[in-house]
Amino acid sequence: MKADARDPVDDKSGNTRRETESPRTSPAPVMVAADNTGSASPTTGSDAKVVGDGDFLPADELNAEPAVADLPVPSRNNGSGATSGEAAASRKRWGMAPVRWGGTLSVGLRHNSSENSTASTAQVYEARLRANSYIWKPYIALVSGDFALTTVRTKESGDIASNNLIGTSVTGSGSLSLFPQSRFPFNASLAVSDSRSEGSFSDSNVKQTRLSLRQDYRPQLGQWSAAAGYDRSELTGTFGSDTVDRVFGNYSNTLGKHSVNLSGDFSNSRTVDQSSKNYFLGAIHGYSFSDELSLNTNASITGQQFDLGSQGISSTAKTQSTQIFSYANWTPMDSKWRGSANLRYFQTSNTIRGASFENRTLGGAASATYQASRNLNFFGTVGLNVDSNRRTNSNQSLGVSYTGDPLRLGSYDYTWFSSASVANATSGEGSAFRSLNGSLGHSLVRSWQLSEQTLLNGSLNQSITNSRTTGLGSSSTTTLGHGASLSMQANAGDRLTGYLSASFSDSRTRGDAASNFQLLNVQLTGNWRIDGNSELDSNLTWQWSRQQSENLNQPVVLIDEFGRPLFREDTSRTGNTSLSGGVGYGHRRFLGIRGLRYRLDFRANTNRDDSRRFGNPDALREQDRATLDLDQRLFYRIGRLDTELQYRIAEIEGQRNQLIFFRVIREFGSF
Repeated sequence: MKADARDPVDDKSGNTRRETESPRTSPAPVMVAADNTGSASPTTGSDAKVVGDGDFLPADELNAEPAVADLPVPSRNNGSGATSGEAAASRKRWGMAPVRWGGTLSVGLRHNSSENSTASTAQVYEARLRANSYIWKPYIALVSGDFALTTVRTKESGDIASNNLIGTSVTGSGSLSLFPQSRFPFNASLAVSDSRSEGSFSDSNVKQTRLSLRQDYRPQLGQWSAAAGYDRSELTGTFGSDTVDRVFGNYSNTLGKHSVNLSGDFSNSRTVDQSSKNYFLGAIHGYSFSDELSLNTNASITGQQFDLGSQGISSTAKTQSTQIFSYANWTPMDSKWRGSANLRYFQTSNTIRGASFENRTLGGAASATYQASRNLNFFGTVGLNVDSNRRTNSNQSLGVSYTGDPLRLGSYDYTWFSSASVANATSGEGSAFRSLNGSLGHSLVRSWQLSEQTLLNGSLNQSITNSRTTGLGSSSTTTLGHGASLSMQANAGDRLTGYLSASFSDSRTRGDAASNFQLLNVQLTGNWRIDGNSELDSNLTWQWSRQQSENLNQPVVLIDEFGRPLFREDTSRTGNTSLSGGVGYGHRRFLGIRGLRYRLDFRANTNRDDSRRFGNPDALREQDRATLDLDQRLFYRIGRLDTELQYRIAEIEGQRNQLIFFRVIREFGSF
């Protein structure tokens, strides 16, 4: 008689199970207790990618509490009547948790050339192993590791002896996430990298060690949360060492109409010839009396200490500032009046080579506006400041503005505006000045609907302003300003989302203080899915500015070759061009070849970046940072064999650098 699939069947251990059910093994960490509802079965199968993948519990079982019957009960004696199978079932078993693992073996050839150093060629051999798992049932803790052994053989151009220059380094990373789905997750990570095994520019071996610790907490009941952490970044190379240590914490809470936020940050940056310490303590308090009246207060303490040492000469500079700023906004719903007021305290102290400077300022200001009509608006301000020497400064101003109703001129919208104001300022030394300002301007705007998804906007504006001051430093100036802008916005669903804009402004001032200023700004941002295999993304900003100023009241006296004085107007000219952001392009089937992938990345940051010196552990050294960087890569994969060709050009410290890196990678396992 054929047994029913639902009938119990005895296994070898004496336990009973149903034939259609397989015994379940509870996942375990390095040492984890298994569930006693079934016997263990060895892992079978030829898939080496995941060990025990079926033992990862679904999300709805992560918080399941063990039943009392599941807990082990010690036996009082062997003759209590329990069978051997029951005794085995009551004992907890321990074993390895399921592990996802994989790795790579790679060999590469790298050629690096620079305008300020000799070219070098290196052979790079690397073996890497990666794995992740969990500890004590999913998911009390998640762990992952990345271990690599790198060997580099370097040869510099024209140097025969350097053929035997071999370097070996151990790199990798590891992370621990403790109670990741709880109210108090803890995260820790440690990473060690070597510039020789990466597609980065470096005159020599640069190693980076990065440690990050973070603890978060939020209560089961309540509206507050807190976090604290520690970061450490260490760079080592021919320049010596560059280390940044940072400790931070924050706390936020909401109690009814009150909101509080506290934050603190301390960092210590050390290099061979200098060190700096930076700290910040801040507090923000907000209180909402009603929908019409709110009060906010910001308080902060910041400080820096710089220790410079060069050629046996050392110097120290310290600076500390304290600031308290409290402001209130009054915006009644059914009134034409609006008002605001603020109270501020600022203190700063500086010590440079033993000399100390300190200043304190206490001040307040208030402003009010009256919206007489949709077009007409009146405003006024009053302010008072007192410094540490008990000198009092005050200022008052009254003004009016009028904006005309928009006029429709064919496809264009025309608007004009005007304003006038009078101001008075006095100082504790008895000096005072008064000013009268007036301005008049107009603008013209038009929009073009190029398609259902593309909109083009253009505008022109012009304004003229006249300012006259009397009293101390009396002057009279007239400023004529012009501006133009053009922007295009495209939104074609998932395929295209982009924004392109260009704006230009020109300001020319004539009178007692003549000056000229021009500014051109171009911005490109968005994402464009060209087809099913290629995609373009960008976030790039280019800005150009030029300024020229003249002081006709203070001419410069020069002496020619015959000793005769020459009078020349004091003229200064400055200009600046900056580029920031990046553009990326990717193709998953380059040149129509299946499996051939192409990636282009252009990154730019021409502004100076000293954030590492001020405690940012993720920033690069200014001497090693590329201001312009073009990185191109080709990838081709056949099965588990992957090849990569990289060509990179970058500008570092005004010098051009080139890098060619070819690498073949063989994968095993899976990660």
